Amino acid sequence: MTGSANGPANGSANGRAHRAANALRGLLSSYVLPNRAGRVIVAAVVVYATGSGLYLAGGTVFFVKGVGLSTAEVGTGLTVAGLAGFLTTVPVSMLARRFGPLQLLRMVQVWRAAWLAALAFADNVWTFTLFASLFMISQGPVLPMVQLVVGAAVGERDQTKSLGVIGSVSNVGMCLGALAAAPFLSFGDVWMLRSILLLGALCCVASAGLFGLVHVEVPAPADRPARWHSGLLPVLRDLRYLALTTVNGVLFLHTVLFGIGLPLWLVESTDAPAGLLSALITVNTVLAIALQVHFAKRVGDSRGGTRALRGAGVVLAASSLTLVASSYSRTWLTIGLLVVATILLTCGEMLQAVGGWELSYRHAPPALRTEYLSVFSLGGAAVGIAGPLLLAVVLSLHTAGMIGLAVLFLFTAGAASLVGARLARAEHHDALEPEPDGAAAA
Repeated sequence: MTGSANGPANGSANGRAHRAANALRGLLSSYVLPNRAGRVIVAAVVVYATGSGLYLAGGTVFFVKGVGLSTAEVGTGLTVAGLAGFLTTVPVSMLARRFGPLQLLRMVQVWRAAWLAALAFADNVWTFTLFASLFMISQGPVLPMVQLVVGAAVGERDQTKSLGVIGSVSNVGMCLGALAAAPFLSFGDVWMLRSILLLGALCCVASAGLFGLVHVEVPAPADRPARWHSGLLPVLRDLRYLALTTVNGVLFLHTVLFGIGLPLWLVESTDAPAGLLSALITVNTVLAIALQVHFAKRVGDSRGGTRALRGAGVVLAASSLTLVASSYSRTWLTIGLLVVATILLTCGEMLQAVGGWELSYRHAPPALRTEYLSVFSLGGAAVGIAGPLLLAVVLSLHTAGMIGLAVLFLFTAGAASLVGARLARAEHHDALEPEPDGAAAA
C-alpha cells in the first residue's frame, strides 16, 4: 500500500527534477556561443571586464587616499580624460583599416595595461590627468572592434544573440573585479590600493593574450581610402545612420540615470534607507546577467531592433515616472516603487543594448563597418560626458525635471520608430536593387 502510494509521488518528483534539469541545461546552452572563436572572445571579454571592475571599484579610492588628490581634482582629471577618449575614438578605430579589428583589439588591451599600470604610480594631479587621458584612449574602440570580430566569428545571424551573451558575461566580469578589489580596499594601505590597478593591468594583458588565440577572418574593405578620414565622409552623409546614433545616444542616458540619478534621488527625494542602494544595484546586475541573452534572442532583424529601441524609450520613461511617484510615498511603498523603477530601468538598458547592436551592425555597409560602428559608438561616449550635467539639471528641478526626462525618453521612442522605418525601407530598396553586371558575372 505504502509502495503504491509512493510510486506516483516519486515519479512526479523525478519528472519535476528532470524538467528542471532540462530547463537549466537549456538556459546554460543559451550562453554558449556556436564555435570556438566565439567562446574564446567571451573569455577575453570576461577578463577585460574583470579588469574594468577592479578599476571602477578601486581607482577613485586610490586617487584620493593613495595619491592624495581632492575629489575636485579627481573629477576634473577624469572629465579631461573622458574628453580625450571621446575625441580619439574614431581616429584610433580607423587603425583597424591598417591592422584589422582583431589586431587592434590586442593592441588596445596592451596600451590599456601600460597606462593603467602607470596610473598606479601617478603622484600628482598632472601625472594623474595625463595617464588617465592616455588610458581612456583605449576605451572607445573596444565595443566597435568587438562587434566586428564577433560578426566575423559567429556570422550575422547569431551576432546580436552573441553580443547579448557578451553583455551578460561582462556584468559577471565587472562583479568579479569589484569583489576582488574588496579585500584590498579593506586594508586601505597605499600599496594595497595600488595593487588593485596593477591587477587590472594584468587582466588587460591576459585579455590581449586571449584575443591572440582567436582566429577569424574579418573581411577587408575592397577599397582603402587614401587618407584615414576619407571613409568617414559616407557616414557623415548618411543622415539616417546619424539619426540612429543620436536616438541610441539619448537612450544611453540610462547609464547616467542608474549610476548618478537613482542614488541621488533615493537619498535626496525619498525617505528610503541609503542601504537600499546596494540591493538595487544587485537587482540590476542579476537581471542583466540572467535576461540579456533572452532579450537578444528576440531581435534578429531591423523590425526587431526598432521595436527594442522603441520599447527602451517607453520603459525608461515609465521608470522615470515611477521614481517621481516614489518621492510622494512613504516607507515600504517607497521601497517597492524604487525596486520597480530599477527593474524597469534594467529592462530599458537591455532593450537599448540589443536594439543598438542589431541596427548599428545591420545598417553599416560591410566595406565601411569600421567607420560606421566607430561613429555609432560616439553617441554613448557623448552621454558619458554630457549626461552627468543633464542629470544635475534634472535633479535640481526635482519632480518637474524627472517628468521632463520621461518626456524626452517618450519622444526618443517615437523617433526610434521613424528612424527604424526609414532604415528598413532603405534596406528593402537595396535588396531589390539589381547587382552590377560585373558582380553578377563574378
